[in-house]
Amino acid sequence: AALPPMLAAGEGTVLNVASVAGLLPGRGSTYSASKAWVVSFSEGLANGLDGTGVSVHALCPGFVHTEFHERAGIDMAGTASFLWLEVDGVVRETMADIAKKKVVIIPGLQYKALTTGGRLVPRN
Repeated sequence: AALPPMLAAGEGTVLNVASVAGLLPGRGSTYSASKAWVVSFSEGLANGLDGTGVSVHALCPGFVHTEFHERAGIDMAGTASFLWLEVDGVVRETMADIAKKKVVIIPGLQYKALTTGGRLVPRN
């Protein structure tokens, strides 16, 4: 619903929220698969809209200090502290990467390293 007016105006930004789980194999196969779809869809849409003035991005954060896990009833007590991101940092990196025209946005150096390493190791 938002895309046609953006196209008519010749400008706009679509930010789809995926997850780093969509870029790495994991135990939550349905969650990971749905987030991988968001990434792939965003990449395809960004490609298809190239030159229209409308940009499309897939935000792929890792663990962020929000109420998400608590609301979902997920106990994150054992999660290493270095894996956690702060909301303000995620927003800052996201806005900077949108300005750089990055389609897939991965906030946090630790998650950039994890996803890069994940592409280098066998998937099974």
